[in-house]
Amino acid sequence: MISGLFKDKNTRNLIGCFFAAVLLVVLFFAGLKFRGGSGAYYELPNGWELKRGGKTYENISLEDMTGAFNGVKSREAIFLSHPLNMDTHKPLTLRIYSRLSAVKVMVDDHQIYSYGFVNVSKHRMVGSGYHFILLPTSYYGKMLKIELMTSEDDALTAAPEIVLTTADGAISMFAMERMFGIFSGLFMFMGGLAIIILSVRSIYMDKRFYPLAVIGLFSCGAGIWSLSTIKALQLFSGDVTLNTVLEYVSMYMLPIPMLFLSLHFRRSASPRARNLIKAVMALAALYFFASIFLQVSGIMEVTKIVGVFHILLIPYAMCLIFAGSSKWRRMKAGERLFQIGLYFVAGICVLEISVYYVINTVFKISSKINNIVSPFAMLTLDVVMTIGFLMEIYDMRLRDTERERLQKLACRDQMTGLMNRGMCSRRFRELRASGKDFVILNMDLNGLKVVNDNYGHLTGDEYIRIFAETATKALGGNNDLYRVGGDEFLYISTEMSEDELYRKAGLIKKLEKIIQRENGISFSIDASYGIAGSRESGFKDPEDVYRLADKRMYEMKKGQKKERN
Repeated sequence: MISGLFKDKNTRNLIGCFFAAVLLVVLFFAGLKFRGGSGAYYELPNGWELKRGGKTYENISLEDMTGAFNGVKSREAIFLSHPLNMDTHKPLTLRIYSRLSAVKVMVDDHQIYSYGFVNVSKHRMVGSGYHFILLPTSYYGKMLKIELMTSEDDALTAAPEIVLTTADGAISMFAMERMFGIFSGLFMFMGGLAIIILSVRSIYMDKRFYPLAVIGLFSCGAGIWSLSTIKALQLFSGDVTLNTVLEYVSMYMLPIPMLFLSLHFRRSASPRARNLIKAVMALAALYFFASIFLQVSGIMEVTKIVGVFHILLIPYAMCLIFAGSSKWRRMKAGERLFQIGLYFVAGICVLEISVYYVINTVFKISSKINNIVSPFAMLTLDVVMTIGFLMEIYDMRLRDTERERLQKLACRDQMTGLMNRGMCSRRFRELRASGKDFVILNMDLNGLKVVNDNYGHLTGDEYIRIFAETATKALGGNNDLYRVGGDEFLYISTEMSEDELYRKAGLIKKLEKIIQRENGISFSIDASYGIAGSRESGFKDPEDVYRLADKRMYEMKKGQKKERN
């Protein structure tokens, strides 16, 4: 089966695009590594001072700050400070992760960075993401001061990630920490674009390829979500808010193509189950477009309705996994792969929600899960669905090939390979409907009974085959040549005149003698023929023209019989 898949042109193109996507991602990392250098970390785990309200916490570690962030309210300011006493005089970059908070950075009393304070004051959205701040060259021995202001309640549940890196390797080190996630996200996004582009032509040729476009849409959305959830989109855009909006909007979109594909893979499900899937898909689409409207209109940020989405994940998951699902042994290969992918992603979703609500206070654990597990889950489902659909396409092609074979057997004469009487009747109906002029050549073998009696029926069959090849060669093909009886043949043309067809019939007579002589055939190859045209006869019905050609053929047969006698 696998070897059969590679014979399909669409499959080969798809695999080629995937390899191209892998190559581009590899080149991206190689260029990033080459340009950025190796770099080094300078962590600041201890020795911090934290001020919140009227309280001051001195000489504490980042890990011990968790309790100090309990009950943080919207627009509440928190101040962190730490001396810059690193054993290096290299240019350094400060990397801070902030969650839904404005950030201000100062070295002593000199402000070097500010983000989001205007949005917080106007109750506008402030995203979650990383801030890369280049420290001034004279930082040694000075005090690093960081101010955080939350945009909503409980935006901060733990200390932000704060790391110093050498300036020349800041971006490449950030990317290398997320290598697998970035690879997965870029691969899914570029692979999804390739699938969508390829599917346009495929759908035009065969409507059954429409799920391929849906898989491409899912792949693009999963790629954007994977890149944004690990904040890798900041490698391409420093807009933290845009990164956050894309993260949530793409997440809200993903159930729609998954539900759509469940309809495709479960075509044999009951009408009730299919209607349930359609209803849940409509709900998912409504939620997705409503989230975009709320964000664009400024009524509510997409981050504030994530709780509703987590609740909706329950009917989404139940519908995807159970609605219309067959027993395992009854599933086809494509549906089995789709089901495996759903089970896997369902487990990851449970883990994601657990991280969001239970262990989000421990940042490093959340970071590891987001950087590896989530992109891996999306990549697995994407690959599984693509392979499942390709296997379905392979099965469809096998069925098409078998159907074409059966149709060919039904419309072709097995002995000669010419079209049979049924196809001739259909051609008559087409001519009758079109109203075009046409000519008919009716041919009947002479002496077939004598050959059968004297040489046997196998030789008689060979006589029929030899004449069929002779007529095909003289008439220039077998698409308009029919075997309509045991020894009767019919040729129909809408392009020749009666005179041209008489010349073709004369060529058949010459070829009969040549073939008989060259092959040393002991019996005579000979046929009588009659020609009639709709224009010269005045008949428009093919049956009437055929009867006239048949009459002329028998007149020729009688004349030849008299000559032989």
